Amino acid sequence: MPIAGGVALLTIGAILTFAVTGSIRGIDLHAVGTILMAAGAALLLLPLVMRGMSPPKRWSARSRQDAIDEADDKRRNSAAPPHRDSPPDADGPPRQDRARPRRSRR
Repeated sequence: MPIAGGVALLTIGAILTFAVTGSIRGIDLHAVGTILMAAGAALLLLPLVMRGMSPPKRWSARSRQDAIDEADDKRRNSAAPPHRDSPPDADGPPRQDRARPRRSRR
């Protein structure tokens, strides 16, 4: 919206300054046109200046999968690595020993 208003003020100001040859008693149309052109230029530059002054954004759009992957990476990195000195079956007895005993059939 400010851009359209700025262009309109510039256009009206340019018409009053350069194209109108008539006069109104007590009003200098060339001065009014110059003021309107200055206001239009300011209105065009205002959004650019305001955008440049805004603080940088600290957030970014991420997909849900990116967040899940990042959480998985953190979880993997925080887990303690296995010790080299421990035997492979340090968690408990081998798989066969933990299995339920079979029932005998009659």
